[in-house]
Amino acid sequence: MLKRIDELRALRPSLQAGEERAFDAARAIGQALRGSGATFGFPEVTAVATLLEISSDAEVLRRVEGLVSELQALVAPEEVDVGYHAEWLLAAADLPFDSDVLRGATDIAEAWSRAAEVGGLVGGRLTAAVARYLDLDVADLTRPSRSALRLVPEALMAAGRIVPLAESSRSITVATSEPTSLAMELELRRFTGRAARFVVAAPDDVERALAIVLEKGTEGRRPVRPVAEPRDVGETSVLVVDDEPSQRLMVRALLEKGGFGVLEAGNGLEALDRMREDVAVGLVVADLNMPEMDGLELLWELRAEPRWARLPVIVVTGEFDEVLEMQLLEEGADDYVRKPVDARLLLARVEATIRRSEV
Repeated sequence: MLKRIDELRALRPSLQAGEERAFDAARAIGQALRGSGATFGFPEVTAVATLLEISSDAEVLRRVEGLVSELQALVAPEEVDVGYHAEWLLAAADLPFDSDVLRGATDIAEAWSRAAEVGGLVGGRLTAAVARYLDLDVADLTRPSRSALRLVPEALMAAGRIVPLAESSRSITVATSEPTSLAMELELRRFTGRAARFVVAAPDDVERALAIVLEKGTEGRRPVRPVAEPRDVGETSVLVVDDEPSQRLMVRALLEKGGFGVLEAGNGLEALDRMREDVAVGLVVADLNMPEMDGLELLWELRAEPRWARLPVIVVTGEFDEVLEMQLLEEGADDYVRKPVDARLLLARVEATIRRSEV
């Protein structure tokens, strides 16, 4: 992993210069790390490396910095005096990543303060520098939308020091002082079903905005649906089939919050093996595009087997092809959900599909 960290660091100048080969090289490193994480049992590495692997050019540098921070924390957890892992903050302040500026810093607020002082970037200038370095916007914390605040649990806001500002059907805009946090990206997608769009704010500004937001409590927010007790796995366990660990993680968290037992498989062949183990499954949620056996091929196999012929299946697809979606229904899918997955919609469709199957 130390070699991969050095490789990622070496790409920074080329990424800043917008060189296409550097974007491709960074994504290739993400792919390699995803495979290594899966092979050697580091699911957190697999999940965050996947984000880099699928990044658009505009996202690559930010996610490279995030992956460097994740790997540094993993390979040297005992080096408590090293300080907060935020090389991106040093780069934004035009300081060398191996300087001692952040040594001993315990959190992002202290790291931010030190970088601003040593780099001579006070009065909001470091905020602007970070936004410029990572190609992000500076946050406007004056008017967070009520709909965005409803999507993110207060506990996650408080733990992650984030302020939800706006949302659409596909994304949620969040103010943060740690815009490179890949773990927070995954958490936000898991809870909201939307891609995180980070905007930059200094820690002090985030704290002031959070104090206002959290002090208001649940005023004006919809009641939170209570977490159901886990149901009988023999009746309503859901098999989630997807080759992307981060996607499985997000769907699993959502379904378990809704009270369902969850099993996982990485492709259609693994799904069939799980079901042949005499594990009772009440519903399958399968991604369409997977290696070995994709979602459509899995659907054919299930419908050809008498014991699974009536098993409810929801297919998750990134395609926007009405002909394909009609084919899925004609081939026996009970429903489909488009990516990026809307958490509330998926849970509603899972519950509705199970209700129909029990009639």
